[in-house]
Amino acid sequence: MKNKLFIIEGLPCTGKSTTGKFVSDFLLKEGHAALYFDEGNLEHPADYEFHAFMTSNDLQILSDEELQQVKNIGVEENSGLVIPLSKISGELFDKIIPFKIYDCLPWEIEKTVMLNYWAEFVKQAYKEDKIYVFNCCFLQNPLCEMMMRFNYTYEKIKEYIINIYENIKDLNPVVIYLKNSKVKERVAEIAIERDDDWLKSVIEYHTSQGYGKANGLKGFDGYITCLEERQKLELKILEQLSIDKIIIDTPFENWERTHNKIRELIKALDD
Repeated sequence: MKNKLFIIEGLPCTGKSTTGKFVSDFLLKEGHAALYFDEGNLEHPADYEFHAFMTSNDLQILSDEELQQVKNIGVEENSGLVIPLSKISGELFDKIIPFKIYDCLPWEIEKTVMLNYWAEFVKQAYKEDKIYVFNCCFLQNPLCEMMMRFNYTYEKIKEYIINIYENIKDLNPVVIYLKNSKVKERVAEIAIERDDDWLKSVIEYHTSQGYGKANGLKGFDGYITCLEERQKLELKILEQLSIDKIIIDTPFENWERTHNKIRELIKALDD
């Protein structure tokens, strides 16, 4: 198979993790070496979910002992250091958390760090006889940062997604997009299954900064509006990319139908 990267995209509560695992398992059954990386995986080869980035100047706030500790666990990158936050604690954690890549860094620094990481992944993946399956780091994570956090324009967001695509296009990536035409109903249904803290945190994230704040969005309905508008942008960008893709509407209503569509897609690509 020429396609070495499958990316599962879509809004929360659409079944991206379940679908990613299904794609990986089916590829394995078809005789391919496949690796699945869910969001939040600290070993993710192209996404920094819970990492910080400190420039050489930033690192000067650390003591000599602290500096040595982070150098032992960090990775040198772009005149600075990427540090896994899961491997530090206490006072050192408090010093470094303001440099978290997602949620904290200025956009231009975050953008450079992330594009460099994508480029390094592609160099390695291109040499390997493996197929990678990723959850949501191509569209969702950039949109959460650029749209929800910073309220950037569509054109600026699209430009960044194209930058990522230019990095990964030699891997012949495939996007499986799980569209949700019933956002409010689905999120309300899933929220019952999750604890209250989850819903409170996602509402806060989407309505208290960037896009939500600029548009005066509040509460659960404001969160739903954010998701609906994000999906419109994601699908618009996806439509304009020359990338192998399939869009499956309301996949959670009939998983057998959804899985059959994915099987057919993979078999067609494998011919």
